Parts: sequence; structure tokens; C-alpha cells
Amino acid sequence: MRTSNMFVRSLGVFVPDIVSIEQAVREGLYPADEVERFQQIGAAVAGDMPAPEMARRAVLDAYERWGESSPRELDLLLYPSVWHQGPNGWQPQHYLQMHLLGGGVPAYEIRSGCVGMISSLELAASYLQADPGRETAMVVSADNHGTPLVDRWRMTPGAVIGDAACALVLGKEYGMAELLAVNATTIPEADAVNDGGYPLFPPDATVGIGLSFGDRHEEFRQRLLKDRGTGIHLTIQKTMMQQVEQTLEEAGIGFSDISRVAFPHGRREDLDGQMSWLGIDVEQTTWDYGRRVGHCGAVDQFIAFEHLVATGGLEPGDHLLMVGFGSGTSVAAAAFRVLATSPRTREARA
Repeated sequence: MRTSNMFVRSLGVFVPDIVSIEQAVREGLYPADEVERFQQIGAAVAGDMPAPEMARRAVLDAYERWGESSPRELDLLLYPSVWHQGPNGWQPQHYLQMHLLGGGVPAYEIRSGCVGMISSLELAASYLQADPGRETAMVVSADNHGTPLVDRWRMTPGAVIGDAACALVLGKEYGMAELLAVNATTIPEADAVNDGGYPLFPPDATVGIGLSFGDRHEEFRQRLLKDRGTGIHLTIQKTMMQQVEQTLEEAGIGFSDISRVAFPHGRREDLDGQMSWLGIDVEQTTWDYGRRVGHCGAVDQFIAFEHLVATGGLEPGDHLLMVGFGSGTSVAAAAFRVLATSPRTREARA
């Protein structure tokens, strides 16, 4: 979807302190013989801070950093989430309404896995474009994976799981970056990639079954080998390329215009495959940042975006491509043009 005159007005994050791989090894949490092989550096660990509180802090960071007005003036809030947010039957966006937004802002939780931030951008942009009177929307996501059903150090072989939150204010006025295009799609035939072969009822979390993506991916691989073969993995890669090509075409740019590419934080061997398809090298990706904080749910590409802007990895005029994958299996892409790297630059242009 081409998103004409749609801007990232502000980007706020909450990334907790990092627990290093060395510390995890000393505490017997991470296999020492995997340190050199997988090159992970650490994971952001939120302790007992609830995910909605992490989200609240990211929202405050977004508003304070770029001098935005009150969150109560938003026209929409979307809260994509991956892991459990609080009590069963409770929704996290209500926490933000109570503490920041009030009840007059329409707010919804989005469940689309690790592409949640990107796919929610598509929804938010569509919502704003549908009505000239709607000016701003926020997409905010947070996850704290530190629960008994998750072993963040071993859940995904070759990767570690982090905790983080990110809040993005999208609007029709000039901002720190322009959202040029965004697209998300689903591959129905890959529905079972992460289901582990478990029955749909009762939900596994309700009976205390832990989440191990390594075990689930292996179960799915074995199922494919016995059934129809592993061609679904090629379908996923082709769909990724289709999403990227469509997004770049709608954005009016080509591969040569892309300064950086933000992928989900994960295994280096998976990243190598994506880089091969796109014809880029590791220096153009967010790998080095991702291996320091871990895979943080739906916010990976966005906290990396903020990190690049804050550290000079992106400058005005640069283009950022985001690529996302979610269980189900969903694939998404978004293209941005950086316009400003500080509030002063933004204010001067406004």
C-alpha cells in the first residue's frame, strides 16, 4: 500500500538492561559451546516489569523526545502483542487508556505475531487516510517473555529472546521519517509452522505447556518430510521477495536506494539466507544491534530504527527497509525515508 503524506512523527522506546551471554553462561542458562557458533551477545531482560508498563514508558519517551502534544489527542491506538500481557480476559490497551489516553481514543489490541508492528502500521495508515479529520495514530507494542513457560536462552536454537517496547506516532504532518509504503500478507498453507502439532483446544498455555520454537520448527520439518516435502519454505522466501518488491515499487525506490534493512532479530544463519535473497551484506542490516538485545517480539525492527537514528546509522535522506515474519505464517515489509534525526531539525522544517 502506497502511503501518501504519512509520516512517523515520533518514535519512543523502552529497552531494559542487557544480560550478557557471558553472564547467562556463568549461571548455566546458555550453553557455553554455542557462544562462538551463534555470536549472540546478550538479551534485554525486563525482570518483573509488566509489558503494558513497558509500553507506557515507550509512549512517554515518544512524546517527550519529539515534543508531541497529549496522547489524549490521538485518533487511534493499536497495540500489537506477541506474548501474554496480563490477567486472562484482560486487554493491555486499557492500561494505556487509564494512565495516558483516556477513554475517548479508540484503542485495540492486535494479534498478528511478530509482524504486528508493521501490519498495524498498514491498518493505522488506512484509518488516517479514510477520513481527512483524522490526524494521528499510535502503534505501540511491548512484551516481557520472562515467564515460567519461556526459556529465553534456549527457546530458539541460535537466538535468544529479549524484552522491549516501542511506540510510534503516525500522522499526516512532517515528522522524523516518511512512511512510503507498507504491505503485509499471510501464507495460509504455512499455518502449522509454529503449532507444534498440538491440538487447538485446550490452548497449550492454559495447561502449562511451555513454548519452544526450536521443538516446534523441528516437529513441522519432520511433518513436511513425511507429507508433502519442504517446498513451503521456498514459498515463504518467494512471498518475502514479492512483499519487498511491491513495497519498493510503491515507494518509488529501488534496492540501490536502500541504506539499511531491518530484519527480525534472530539466528545469523537465517539472516544469511535473507541477505542472499536481497543481495545485501551484513553491514547493511541491523544484525549487530539485534544480537545485543535479542528477539523482542514485534518491536525488533522499530527499536533498531530508533537505535540507528540515535547513533548516526541513518541520516536525513537515507531509506530504511523493514522486513518481518510472523507465525502463521505472515510476511510484511515497509519502506521509510529518514527526514530528521533530532527534534530541532524537525521543528525547523515544521
